Order: sequence, then structure tokens, then C-alpha cells
Amino acid sequence: MYDEITDVMPCLHTGHKHKTEEKTSIKHNEGEVILIDFWATWCPPCQAPMAHNQKMLEDNAEKWGGKVRIVGVSIDQGTDVVNKHVDNKQWGLVEHYHRHQSKCSQTYGVSGVPHVMLLDTKGRIVFMGHPATRKNLVEDFNTLLKGEALTGDGAWVEGAAADSTDEPKEEPAKEGFTTDYDSAVISK
Repeated sequence: MYDEITDVMPCLHTGHKHKTEEKTSIKHNEGEVILIDFWATWCPPCQAPMAHNQKMLEDNAEKWGGKVRIVGVSIDQGTDVVNKHVDNKQWGLVEHYHRHQSKCSQTYGVSGVPHVMLLDTKGRIVFMGHPATRKNLVEDFNTLLKGEALTGDGAWVEGAAADSTDEPKEEPAKEGFTTDYDSAVISK
């Protein structure tokens, strides 16, 4: 389940709905799907996914009716560089924040960027990892908005939109293999 990201600074670029220089939180509201994208302006592999985020919002705003949020959480040194970069790239439909004093990277195991986290309408994390792992995020958003299960590569909690459990489902081990890593013995 998603724990609210706290102590982030909103970026103040043109068109952004937050016009404050005070720390804030990234909240999930029941019924909305959120993609949280951890990224950096200096990270070449982060640029195409962020451009894609902007394009998805441009192309689907009417259909999604405000029920899909894409949130960029920058790991840059501060908001100034993010504001300038976002303005230059015209990525104003994505909500942008700087992680500032937040512990979100540690909380969600973000050790490199780009790294995304997809939340279903109930606030459950249904995917975490590299954005390229998910082949069609628009389809993922539409599936989750309908209350259906997210499946496929990297789905964290398969069926989360339809299940009442937050626990990942464990598949049975294939014959000859164990999933009990504490008792596994590696022989030479």
C-alpha cells in the first residue's frame, strides 16, 4: 500500500497548479490512478519517459477526466534546475516535485533513475521499477481506471485492482528450485 510521500517541494514552473515554496505531500485520492516517476534532469535515460508522460496526458486528458495523475519526483540538487528544465521541455502537465528532505527514495527502494511506481484506484502499488518494463502505460491506466487487474511484465501485485489483499501472490516453485532463499544451499 502506498504511504504518502511527505516533505517534497513543489516545482514552480509555468502552468503548475502549486504556487508555494513550502514543503508538501503527494497524496493519493480514492478513485485515481497515479504514476510516480523518480527522475533527474541530468539523467539521459529519464528524458524519453518524462516526454512520454507529458504526451500521455496531452492525448488522454479528456478521456481520463482528471482521474490519472503523473507525478515527477526529481532527485536533482534543488527546484531551480528542475523548473528551468521542465519549462524548456514544456512538460507542464506532469506534476513536478523535488524530493527535498523526503525519505521517499529510501521508503520505496529507489536506488537509481528512472524508477516509477504505479498506484491503482485504491492506492495499492501495482508496479515498481524501470518504466520500460511496462510496454503500454496508457493501456495500464485504462485497465486500472476500470477497476481491472494489472497483469504482465513487472506487475507487482497481479490482480490488485480486483483483489482485497495487498500481499503479492507467490507462484509455486518449479520442480528442483526453491524460493526459500534463507535455506537454499549453493554448492560448488
